[in-house]
Amino acid sequence: MTKVDFLIVGQGLAGSALAMAMLRRGKKILMVDRADPNAASRVAAGLVTALAGKGMNPAWRQAEYLPEAMAYYAALEECSGKKLFHAMPVLRLFADKKEREKFGRKQEEVSEWVGSAEPSIDLSMLYGEEGGFEMARGGRLDTKAYLGVVRDLLEAEGSYLQADFDPADLELREDSVVWKDVEAERLILCQGYWGLDAGWLSQVQHRSAKGQMLTVRSEELASDRIINRNGWMVPLGDGLWRTGATYEWDELLSGVSAEGRAELEQKIRSLVKVDFEVLEHEAGVRPIVNRSQPIIGMHPELERLGFFNGLGSKGVITAPSVAEHFAGFLCGENELDPELDLNRVW
Repeated sequence: MTKVDFLIVGQGLAGSALAMAMLRRGKKILMVDRADPNAASRVAAGLVTALAGKGMNPAWRQAEYLPEAMAYYAALEECSGKKLFHAMPVLRLFADKKEREKFGRKQEEVSEWVGSAEPSIDLSMLYGEEGGFEMARGGRLDTKAYLGVVRDLLEAEGSYLQADFDPADLELREDSVVWKDVEAERLILCQGYWGLDAGWLSQVQHRSAKGQMLTVRSEELASDRIINRNGWMVPLGDGLWRTGATYEWDELLSGVSAEGRAELEQKIRSLVKVDFEVLEHEAGVRPIVNRSQPIIGMHPELERLGFFNGLGSKGVITAPSVAEHFAGFLCGENELDPELDLNRVW
């Protein structure tokens, strides 16, 4: 029987950050992950935009969480020798005169996130006749590379197992949990949409959304910044761009669709005036609880069972800080933040 302090299930953005926080504390863990190539964290664009949506607002706790996330990824880059986060400005193009005027009214309020209020826009390439602004501190996390680095670190510690986690193999004891030949003090499930849709968290109200994305080739576009307006185009280098994304609340597990591709191609055509070639079409499901904030904590009746879920579309920013806080709670260092506590939505 292998004994560990924590058994963590799911090596997405949530599970990866939690595992790293536990290893920094010297805890013995085992990560169990099925390595699904279509998991949301693996197909995610890893996009960081300081101001999002029609309201052009910063994400929840962004001023606190973003610097901590950048420090976390930088530390992993240093120890792995691999580039994970690609910093670049984000060009937000205004949809119309009304949106331009709205930005003018709130520009002072969001000034710390604005790099340039009058950026250069090449109108021969972009539909930007109404102008726009450039966000500071934007970029993209290479999620596949990041998850690969974390997996390598876990494997080096003997703390990774590629396997399907079947709750039927689980025994919840008073003082431990046993799964197959592993005994742990606590089990923490970081299963994203799968964890919200079935099992112990199925009663938590959520509005998870499928997102479809395209990878396209367009070598005419300058690749020095992300392009954003009712969709986004993220430069990957060598003329490649990641574009997205759809929001779909029905048939979440149906994968990609012709309708989704058509919508994405229209988003691209509304942004750029150049030709493009579609190379890849992917889909994933964002785990979103009703208050659009992450949830962490222990099952109210099963004290050995914990959860980390609900990162939604802002997991790149929020996962490292929330994981650090949750690890501190699990190790007796701090109380659980009431705004993050699972019990607020149970």
